[in-house]
Amino acid sequence: MKNTLLTIIFLFTSLTTFSQTDGITEIKKLYQETQDNKSIYKTQTQDDFENSSEGGVIIAYKDSKEVRLIEAKYYGHMGKTEAEFYYLNGQIYFIFLKEFRYNMPPTESGFDQTKTTMEESRYYFWDNRMIRWISPDGESVDTESPEFMKTSIENYDWANELLEKNK
Repeated sequence: MKNTLLTIIFLFTSLTTFSQTDGITEIKKLYQETQDNKSIYKTQTQDDFENSSEGGVIIAYKDSKEVRLIEAKYYGHMGKTEAEFYYLNGQIYFIFLKEFRYNMPPTESGFDQTKTTMEESRYYFWDNRMIRWISPDGESVDTESPEFMKTSIENYDWANELLEKNK
């Protein structure tokens, strides 16, 4: 009985891992397809002054049917954020986020571009839920952690809000 229970737990864990791995593999294929076709998509650009102290810009890339990519850039006093949102069939599947931090505001004489730091995060979604988060240190964040759950909801909502504005 104990061995049967252990076998069931192992199989469930293996299937979960297998499906997540399959999802990541598919996401990477979709990402590459979007990058390969980006130059032929129609673009729609709009300013976004609501979500940043120094303004922002949103560029939506559409194939013949739908939004496939939204690039958002937000400028702040002490840095900027660049985010790429990848969609298929109206659903987010990947977010690539870059956050830049300046040593001081660019308008000040001591500003030094070489002292700007950057952090990258990657968020993978499958079937309307986040399945992996690669943090700036390059590590996967535990999918069961409260931080993962909170970040999942925030990014999912952000992606859907941008998509609604750009349909």
